[in-house]
Amino acid sequence: MFLRVLLFLFAAGSIAAPAVADDEAYEIKLKKDAKGDKGKVTKAEDGTTTATIELGGQKKVTKQKTGVKLAYTEEILERPAGAKRSTKLKRVYETAQKVKEGKKETLPYQGKTVVIEKKGDTYVFTADGEKLSEEDAEDLDKEFNKKDDADRVENEDFLPKKPVKLNEAWAIDAAKLAKSFGSEAPFELDPAQSKATGKLIKAYKKDGRQFGVIQVTIDFTPTEFKAGGDTIPLKKGSKLGLVVTIDACIDGTSHDGDAKMAVTINIEGEIPNGTLKIVGDSQVTETGREVK
Repeated sequence: MFLRVLLFLFAAGSIAAPAVADDEAYEIKLKKDAKGDKGKVTKAEDGTTTATIELGGQKKVTKQKTGVKLAYTEEILERPAGAKRSTKLKRVYETAQKVKEGKKETLPYQGKTVVIEKKGDTYVFTADGEKLSEEDAEDLDKEFNKKDDADRVENEDFLPKKPVKLNEAWAIDAAKLAKSFGSEAPFELDPAQSKATGKLIKAYKKDGRQFGVIQVTIDFTPTEFKAGGDTIPLKKGSKLGLVVTIDACIDGTSHDGDAKMAVTINIEGEIPNGTLKIVGDSQVTETGREVK
């Protein structure tokens, strides 16, 4: 659940939580995916990016809107012991939409059953038994095929190594997170100047299980921006920030949870005869509920 975010996601404030002792420590465990797991997932993303280019005293401003709306039921069909990811999944999509280049479009697998299966080193995708074209499977391909398993982060990479008290911060390996972005990312990140921390900001019981609200704050320092085959050195002070908040079961017994991620970007670099500045923000939400 946590990685479907990540890098996704926020606490539902409608649930009243009983008071807890400030000195109580909690062991945080998130349930691992296993064959047979089935859940209902909804995701939504909404963001705006503004790029400003100044050349020879002339300024051009471009604003781009982005968005995603997904709702599907997912079932894990195959997950070998010790594997970082499931090798076969089934998703029944109720909603599959996104905003691309400012235009809203419905993805070709909305209303269909999609099977995601690893064959060799690559995941392939079918919708209602028909193989999806490379163009139609673009978003699924990015989700499943664009990261080397050796560099993928796991739920445990975000969690504390020992029990923690409320509002007790723990360090997260920012260098590993930066590396997980991979070569497809439009930024070169400086791990030494990046920082990531986690904190348990709330704990409560629900249906006999231990739930908690985890907040992860990540501050990346990008040093280069890749665009159109060019690499643009970025000025000192350029930032890429993420605040991820998860409200989920933390005793390892359920996948149920809600999450939210806020992303902000503020970068500036010099280009021949001018400057490039990009400012943007994006909000991503995700909910997950187990289906029995």
